[in-house]
Amino acid sequence: MTREGRENLLVAAIVFSVAAHVALMFGIRAKVMTHVDRSSLHSHHREAMRVSDYEAIEDPVRIERIKDIMSAKDAPEAEANEPVGPATEQMPDSAEQHWGNDVPAPAAPELSSVPAPAEKFDASPLSLPETTAPDPIPTAEFSVPQSRALTAPEFDPGAAFAMPAAFGVPEAKIAVPTFTASPAERTSIVSATKSVVPEFVPSQEVYDKVDEKIVEQEKEAVRELMNVDDAAPLEKFVNLSASKSEDAQWTYFRLMVTPRTSLPVVPKDVVVIIDASGSIGSERLASCRHAAKQILRSAFNTGDRFNLVAFRNNFSYAFRRWQECDQASFAAADKWLANLSAHGRTDVFGTIRSLLTLPRDPTRPLIALVVTDGDANSGVSDTAQILSKFTDLNDGLVSVYMYGVKESANRELIDVLTHGNRGESFIYGGLRWKAGSGIEKLSDRFRDPVLSDIRIVFTANSQAEAYPRLIKNLYRGDTVTIVGRVPKGCSEVAFSLKGLNGKNTYEAFFKVPLGKIATDPALAGAWAEEAAIDAKLK
Repeated sequence: MTREGRENLLVAAIVFSVAAHVALMFGIRAKVMTHVDRSSLHSHHREAMRVSDYEAIEDPVRIERIKDIMSAKDAPEAEANEPVGPATEQMPDSAEQHWGNDVPAPAAPELSSVPAPAEKFDASPLSLPETTAPDPIPTAEFSVPQSRALTAPEFDPGAAFAMPAAFGVPEAKIAVPTFTASPAERTSIVSATKSVVPEFVPSQEVYDKVDEKIVEQEKEAVRELMNVDDAAPLEKFVNLSASKSEDAQWTYFRLMVTPRTSLPVVPKDVVVIIDASGSIGSERLASCRHAAKQILRSAFNTGDRFNLVAFRNNFSYAFRRWQECDQASFAAADKWLANLSAHGRTDVFGTIRSLLTLPRDPTRPLIALVVTDGDANSGVSDTAQILSKFTDLNDGLVSVYMYGVKESANRELIDVLTHGNRGESFIYGGLRWKAGSGIEKLSDRFRDPVLSDIRIVFTANSQAEAYPRLIKNLYRGDTVTIVGRVPKGCSEVAFSLKGLNGKNTYEAFFKVPLGKIATDPALAGAWAEEAAIDAKLK
């Protein structure tokens, strides 16, 4: 075959091949390809994905990875169905604490009576003027002014006091006694006092360890403010109600004190302590972290300060100094909280004891909110020892509020410890991923302090045995309750009530005629409960 013939044959073969491929693609495509019916693509509509139980977070910040507190990696007590958080750098069990230097502090800022003295005082009779209408007790929410005047308001000795029956006790109106005794008679009710208060400048940084000498200095600074002989009269600024019951030997009584709106709110210091041990679990901890962020914005007033602590078998403070309530401090706190994970054991006593490393300004109430299950399994683990040791060391310097994160929390520890240290408690029994949902409500209880470091002293003639020994601070809209008893036949109970409102000391002298107050048959049982709690604190 000639060359020309071969070329013609090649061209014919190429043409045939192309024609065959075209025929396969268009002529018989239904036999080799799947046909898609586009009309049926949307026949099964799927609902858009939604997130349930979402709550907007104020002032969201960019979350950065920050080193967690150093703690033991083991978590033998963790619940089986709750994953343990990621391992972090380990600290030896012997180490007392670790400071959260990874989140530096901003450069610029950041259910009770004291035992009566051993000596007994003789009180001169106090006159009871006629009763007049008291200021109404507020029932709505209170707005806190941006600036507060801490001077003593004008005193009206003719005012009277009363507590509405809504607080659970029948209303009993008693006239406020006008104290007209001489200075010598006045000191028969209270101990000798000083008129000059030395200046006390509290430390600015958290101490590296508990120094009992410094703690005693802080307690003495509070006593110096209290022990003045020119205290402002308190009678006008509080309401008082009383009730009683009797048995064969005793007359039991209850005193309930609530503030009037004329008593100004004072700045406070608050430390939020979060249990990050394995027994808490990751879901509970996540809920508590969220709640802690929320209360920084809701439970604080202008001028307040705060700090944060996480603990396991050791503890870690977020800041070396008290932080001012501003956006920079809140953002740093949010970042520190975001990295906490649940693992390790639980040293309750070592952590609450560390509260005494916080500088206490005597003019500002210091309040601790402890979020925990109370399962102490590291350090001092015996509940009775924790109760007695801490209560004796603290002696009312720090008001302790505790939030139990689950139904099986150590109720004895949580309830008794707070009751004996000027605080209150709450146990949550709901779903674990909502374990922190009641923290904000508890924090509302200490949002607006008006009278701190309260102490009550009964006259010798009263022969009163009253509890609790350490009275919790008085907050706006709240009530302080004292339950006591006197020998049957005693006709009256006379006492002084004293406390601090910032730098100002207030004092009232009351005389309650037992024959003229309402009857409450449950008081004998209430007194027995208070006495049993007090025994556990010794």
